[in-house]
Amino acid sequence: MIKLIDIPNYKKWQTSILFKLLIILFVLLSRDVICEENLDFNTSQLHKQRETYRAAYEALQKRDIATYQHKYSKLNDYPIKHYLLAQELLQKIRSFPKDDIRKFLEKYNQSAISDNVRYHWLEALRKHNRWQDYLADYKESGATTKQKCYYQFARFKNDERSKKSAIQGALKLWSSGSSQPKECDKLFAILIKDNLITEEIAWDRYTKSIAKRNYQLSKYVSRFINNTDNKKLAAKLYETYKNQNTVINHNFFTSKELTNKTSEIYTAITYGLMRLARKDAQLALEVFLEYQKKYKFSEKQKIKINKSLIKGFFKQKKIEKSDKYLTKNINSSGDKILEWRTRQSIQIADWEGAQIWIKKMPPTLKNKQAWKYWNQRLIELISGDSKNLALSNYIKLSNERSFYGFLSAQRLGLANNMRFEDSTPSQIELSELESLAGIKSTRELLHHKLDLSARREWNKATRNFSKKQWISAAHISKKWLWHNGAITSMIKASYWNDTNLRFPLAFKILFEKNSRINQIPMHLLMALARQESSFHHEATSPVGAKGLMQLMPATAKQVAGNNNITFDPVNGLYDAQVNISLGSLYFKKMLNRFDGNRILAIASYNAGPTRVSRWRKKTGGNIPFDAWIEAIPFNETRNYVQNVLAFSSIYAKKLNESEQMISDREEMTKL
Repeated sequence: MIKLIDIPNYKKWQTSILFKLLIILFVLLSRDVICEENLDFNTSQLHKQRETYRAAYEALQKRDIATYQHKYSKLNDYPIKHYLLAQELLQKIRSFPKDDIRKFLEKYNQSAISDNVRYHWLEALRKHNRWQDYLADYKESGATTKQKCYYQFARFKNDERSKKSAIQGALKLWSSGSSQPKECDKLFAILIKDNLITEEIAWDRYTKSIAKRNYQLSKYVSRFINNTDNKKLAAKLYETYKNQNTVINHNFFTSKELTNKTSEIYTAITYGLMRLARKDAQLALEVFLEYQKKYKFSEKQKIKINKSLIKGFFKQKKIEKSDKYLTKNINSSGDKILEWRTRQSIQIADWEGAQIWIKKMPPTLKNKQAWKYWNQRLIELISGDSKNLALSNYIKLSNERSFYGFLSAQRLGLANNMRFEDSTPSQIELSELESLAGIKSTRELLHHKLDLSARREWNKATRNFSKKQWISAAHISKKWLWHNGAITSMIKASYWNDTNLRFPLAFKILFEKNSRINQIPMHLLMALARQESSFHHEATSPVGAKGLMQLMPATAKQVAGNNNITFDPVNGLYDAQVNISLGSLYFKKMLNRFDGNRILAIASYNAGPTRVSRWRKKTGGNIPFDAWIEAIPFNETRNYVQNVLAFSSIYAKKLNESEQMISDREEMTKL
């Protein structure tokens, strides 16, 4: 028998191992202590740098150069140190520090602030006619249209070798179907003076502008059309777009015109027929049939015309004619018209009719969540029987985290399926991203509440991100409490199931306070803000709505006046506290107006109470809540209501509140 370990040696071995383990443990503990000390040191250093940056910034604003330079010298490698340098350069830009500007633009070309510096530098050069420097420092990417015009003007006037190329660039700018800024007038004057606008170029711009119904520009451009035939055709196109009866004459365009300018004529006739159908669908159909004897419309044009005819007949109370035409031309009318027609039936509680239209849908359309839901719901409404639901589409839809998924779950008496999937990346992936200069700069700009600069820096730093990087970016944003950044990053990554990132408990204390004051469920207020702005507190919509809850200034002013609240009319709505307060009060007003019905109040918040009252009058209180939502005529408002209700369920779950999306009262109320 072989003796593997004798007892005395084993004891020595055991003691040795124990000693080594203690050493390893000591080393690990020491390393943790060192790491913690390093972390504390780094945090302390960053805090000091932030204070120094703020002091340097304030000194620079006051033009206290001595203090500024002293503070600036202490910033070392602070991520946005160069933002101070940029501001310093902009302050002395009138002295034309050409070498300093160029060094800055070269060194910090990957930072968004370089675009801002370049813009103001070019403007200064242009105002003082320093065109050679303008040419040297111009950059196409990021340039505005007016700067593009200045650039081509400078090339034409100051560089003989570039004249030909400058003319081509100028003609490209002139050829837009939209009006160009007045800053382009000098450049365009050269084209006009030297007769550089050819017949072909003039015709191209004319057809672009007329197709956009930019009639004032079209009339201006027609001055440059000299060919007799083109002049006649331009006048005919103008008449076709402006006068809806012109299209009735299917011989209005000659065969020669049709042969030479097929595309432009077909586009004009299509628009004319669509307009005529809205006024007189029967006449439009007769004219369309005549056109088809010699005209070959594209499939896209046929769909546009057929949709207009179907809607025209329907709205002109010729519903049977509309339905027959749709059935006959179902393959050349588009999917959207089938959805529209189904909703028309739902709106008047014609359940059998809606069922027929769903059956006519192609499989791809029929498999959308909306029509899966209604395919089952209509059976229930027609029969009045809600038995055997476990065998229905509801059971499949109940697995979805969506409006129709939550509705289906509620009909089955099931809890909502949040389908949560953790997206947490590795520490290495996070560290790699956090080490990028643009990401560090964004973090510091956000800390100093320079939100616009932060977004520009973020956009430049992330422009070529992969899906993995976007997910890491979302987690970094969450760590910064930059909730909008996390939400938009997950959208960029197309990663939908991490509800912790996509639905953060942002501004929780403020929502909690306003929920309590106005007696509105907190999850509903958060859902509204999530839908309106994705928690971007400085968001401004194209129509001027501002802040977290996207309030129009006039509405905010009225609500504030009624509640004795004062706020800065210029920037006050970007203050989260003010915006949430006024938004909550306005939503409370909508709830009161519609007797506490959240569905109607949510729709009013988006489309206005007058429209909602009009829609409600049309349905006459004859249809259930889900039918009323489905029948909302504005796609935007319908999607808005569905999203807010679904989001409210998600937030209710996160806040450990009741997660039933539709209350018993709302379910029983006919709208």
